[in-house]
Amino acid sequence: MDGGSPRGRRGDSTRGLVKRFTLRKSAAQAILAGHPWVLPDGFDGRPPTLKAGEEVVLLDSLGGFCARALADGRRGWGPVVRILTTDERGPPLRKLLFRRLAAARRLRERVVQPGTTAFRLVHGEGDGLPGLVVDRYAGTLVVRPDSDAWARRTDVLVDALRSEAGPSDAIVLKPKSGDAGTLWGEAPEAVVVVEEGRKYRVRPGFGQKTGFFVDQRANRTDVQHLIRPGDRCLNLFSFTGGFTVAMAVGGASRVVSVDLSASILADCRAQFPLNGLDSAPHGFEAVDAFQWLPRLARQPSPPQFDLVVCDPPALAHKRDDLPAAREAYRRIHEALAPLVAPGGLLVTCSCTSRLGPEDLLEDARAGLRAGGRAVRSELRRSGAGPDHPVPAGFAEGRYLSVLTLALD
Repeated sequence: MDGGSPRGRRGDSTRGLVKRFTLRKSAAQAILAGHPWVLPDGFDGRPPTLKAGEEVVLLDSLGGFCARALADGRRGWGPVVRILTTDERGPPLRKLLFRRLAAARRLRERVVQPGTTAFRLVHGEGDGLPGLVVDRYAGTLVVRPDSDAWARRTDVLVDALRSEAGPSDAIVLKPKSGDAGTLWGEAPEAVVVVEEGRKYRVRPGFGQKTGFFVDQRANRTDVQHLIRPGDRCLNLFSFTGGFTVAMAVGGASRVVSVDLSASILADCRAQFPLNGLDSAPHGFEAVDAFQWLPRLARQPSPPQFDLVVCDPPALAHKRDDLPAAREAYRRIHEALAPLVAPGGLLVTCSCTSRLGPEDLLEDARAGLRAGGRAVRSELRRSGAGPDHPVPAGFAEGRYLSVLTLALD
C-alpha cells in the first residue's frame, strides 16, 4: 500500500483517498475485463482490513491507476472491495450515485413493459452501483444493500432516489438481517402492483428478498402462456403466489401452491380476487415441501399435474454447501417424477449462482431418472429479466437459472 497522497491530476476524484493498494496482475486484468470485485487473493500481499464504505484506490502491478473501489466490510471469502469506476477522473461518489441512478431509471423505461409497476430499479454491479439493490413496487422503493458499504450512506441514497428514481411516496430499507424500516415517506403495509397484466398484493420489505421475486417476471409470463384451459398445476415453494397467479390467469382449473408458511399462503390466496378469479377450486398446502413431496409420491395413486413449477430458495450459500445442494435438487426431482402427468411440463429453477443451468439440468435428469422418468426435450432456458443487467466478465452475476422441460 502506498500511504502517500494520491498522484492523480488536480481536481480528480481520487484526491483525499489516501489508501492505495496494489493488485496482482490477474486481478487488475479481471477488473479491466469487467469484473466488479476484488477477492482476498487479488491483492499483492495480505488483503487489507477496511471499514465498510471506505473508498480506496487500486493500482495495477506497475503502480498505475486501475480503479476506485468501495470497501465491502465483510469477513471471509467474499469481495474485499467492489469497483466503482475505472475512470481516474470520474466524479466523486455522490455525483456518481446520482448519475448512475438516472441511467438505471432510463434503462428500465426502455426494458420494462409499460404499465408494469413492480421491477428492479437498481441491480447492483449491473448498474455500476455495486452491492446496492433497489426494487420498485408502485410508489414504494425498497432498498436492499447486499454490501455494508451502503449502510453509512442512507442519507445520500434517499437524496439520490428522490431526485432520480422517478415519482415515489416512500423509501424502505430492507437490511440483510432484521426488520425493514422506513427511510423516507410513509410506507404502506401493502401495495397492489401490476406485472405484465397480472395483479399482485405485495408487502414492501416483508419476507424474502424485498417482498416479491421480481426477477421471475418474464418466466411467470412464459408459464402463463404455456397453460391450456383445464390444466392442473403445482407450484412448489410458492411464496405469495407469483407463478400461481400466472397459471390461474392462463386458464388452469386447479393450482396447488405449497409453502412452509400458512400466513404466506393466506397472501397467496388473496391474489386471486385481485385478478377476477375465485380461489375456491385451488389448493394451498402449508408444509415443508422437502418432506411433503416424497410422501405424496409414495401414495398408491399420486396426483398428477400437467405443469409443475419448482422454485426453491438458494440451497448453497458457500462453496462447501454445493454437494449437499445438488443432492437436494436430485431428491426433489426424484419425488416429482410420478407427479408430472405423461407429456407434462416441468419448470425447474435454481437461484444458486454456483449451480448454473448445465448443473441444474444434470441434477434434474438424474433425479427424474431415479424416479422412472426421462426428459424428452428442453423447451426453454432463461434467467432473470432485463431489469437485472449483468456486467460483461461477471459470470457470478447470472445467479438465476430456469429450465422448461418436457417429460416423457
